[in-house]
Amino acid sequence: MIRKIITALILLLLLLIAGVSLYHKANFSLPPKLIVMFILILIAAVALRFKLYWLRPFLLVTSVAYLGFYEGSCLCPNGALQNIFMYIGMERYGKIPFYAFEILLLFLLVFLLGNLYCGWVCHKGGIQEFLYRPSFAIKVPEKLDYWLKKMRYVFLGLAILYPVLYKHKVFCKYDPFKALFNLEGSTVLIILLGVLLISSIFIYRPYCRYVCPLGAILGIVNSIGLFKIDFTSKNECLNCIICENKCLLGSIRARGLDRVIVNRTLCFACMECSRGCPKRVLEENNLLRIFPEKKKFSVK
Repeated sequence: MIRKIITALILLLLLLIAGVSLYHKANFSLPPKLIVMFILILIAAVALRFKLYWLRPFLLVTSVAYLGFYEGSCLCPNGALQNIFMYIGMERYGKIPFYAFEILLLFLLVFLLGNLYCGWVCHKGGIQEFLYRPSFAIKVPEKLDYWLKKMRYVFLGLAILYPVLYKHKVFCKYDPFKALFNLEGSTVLIILLGVLLISSIFIYRPYCRYVCPLGAILGIVNSIGLFKIDFTSKNECLNCIICENKCLLGSIRARGLDRVIVNRTLCFACMECSRGCPKRVLEENNLLRIFPEKKKFSVK
């Protein structure tokens, strides 16, 4: 816990440094799309705390409509992450504080509240989630799925190193969502988009699962953060593994184990595991636990 408190303080300090730097440059104003994004994350945190899980699809629809089609997919923090390293490579350090502020604020929220951005707010994740059809689902072999998930870290390394070395953002050029949300794109982008949309019907969130560099780094932040899913009463667990089956990203392991193991680098707090648990012994734990839960919000 002490290490987590120190980590949170370091993130907060870096955030304050970026904010103060922006303030002194008279450029301390977030665009509306970022304000909307952070408001949606905070709404998701309150919904999670009071078990208003039915709000998640509505937040995703809002995100797809506004942050996706209205803003043209330009919001994605993937771009901000790459901008930081691109300007480092270009030695234009004065442009870094704004993007650092955006990323550090997102990191801090994920650290404190869980990875609500990926699960409740991301417009790219929302599109894939709405396309997914469980009746057509294809189960990726476990070993192949394991190694494909590691590819996110390869793409994360690429998103960091390529802008530093070549002063250009590689993901902005090959992001298939640009073709979707902007309703235009190169032949390569349209082909990539077609592959992504079709695969999303059969595989739950394939881009989030195997490609997204932002999801990779937010997963790391989430794994050392305050949010976790754990037993409220271990003695009541039926070992039914419903929680494992409900987790479409494969972040939960319960089969043949004495307790549930949650891979927090993959968990984005959809809480399908808790909703499916017949004994309701799986609960989330994050900063908002300081607020008492009202019984009327309980999921029946």
